[in-house]
Amino acid sequence: MTVTILASIFLAIMLLIALIGFKVGSKTSKPTEDLNLEKCALCRRKFNKGTLIERQVGDYKLLYFCPECITALHNELIRKN
Repeated sequence: MTVTILASIFLAIMLLIALIGFKVGSKTSKPTEDLNLEKCALCRRKFNKGTLIERQVGDYKLLYFCPECITALHNELIRKN
């Protein structure tokens, strides 16, 4: 009898944890408008992926740069040379 009550309580707790995890997981998904946005690697502002310049580092890491940061880097390079 005691084992049955403890097993029932255990199953109720596991079900509660699963429901809480499902609610948290469903709330953290990105909205559809954020799926096409990326942050610039320098200024950290969000831009549409179509306006960013993409560069790959190594085999797996992608960096995105906005046109303003590219222009600033270019001007700094020209000024130093």
